[in-house]
Amino acid sequence: MGKFVTYNLEILTVIMFSAITFIAALVPHASMVQRIMVVYMLLYTLHEWEENRYPGGFSNIMEGIIGKTFSEEAKELSHIPVFVLLVAILFLPCIFDSVIVLALIPVFLGLFEGFVHTMGVKLSNAEKFYTPGMVTAYCLFGFSAFVICYFVIHKMATAAEFGLGFLCMVLSFAIMQNRVLAINGVKYRDMIYVMRSKVLKK
Repeated sequence: MGKFVTYNLEILTVIMFSAITFIAALVPHASMVQRIMVVYMLLYTLHEWEENRYPGGFSNIMEGIIGKTFSEEAKELSHIPVFVLLVAILFLPCIFDSVIVLALIPVFLGLFEGFVHTMGVKLSNAEKFYTPGMVTAYCLFGFSAFVICYFVIHKMATAAEFGLGFLCMVLSFAIMQNRVLAINGVKYRDMIYVMRSKVLKK
C-alpha cells in the first residue's frame, strides 16, 4: 500500500495510457463517447502531473488559502481519492457508453477545473496569473465546452440528462473532496467558511 500511495501518479499514468492504447488499437469502431473519454484520459493525466509535480504544487496553494500546513504523508494519501474518482468517471463511460449521463460527469468536471484554478489565483493572491495545473485545466475547460456543443448539435443528450450529469459531477466531486479534506484534517464546513470569507473580501 505504501508504494501504491507513493507512486499513485505513475500508476495512474500507466493505467490511463494502457486504456488509451487499448481503445486506439483494439477497438476500431469505438463510439464517439469512447473517443471523447480517450482525450479526457490524456488531459486529466497531464493535469495531475502539472498540478502535483510542478514546484510548489496545488496542495501548497490550498495550504495558503486555508491557513493550515498539511503533512507530507497526508498530501500523498490525499491523492488516492482523486485517483479513484478519475478511474471511475473515465472508465465507466467507456464501458457503458450508451449512458450519456456518465459521460457528462468528466465533461462538467473539466469546466469546473477551469473555474477552480482561476479562483485559486484570486483567493491565493498569486503574484502571477497561474496556479499549478492551470494550463491543463484550461485545456479541459475548452475541450469540455466543445463536447457540450457537440452533444447539443448532435442531440446526444437531453436537458434532463445535462442536469443529471451536472448533479452527478457535483456529488462525486464533493465526496472526493470531503475525503481529501478529511485526510488533511480539515472539515468541509471550515473549508466553505474560509472560501466564503475570502470571496467576500474581494
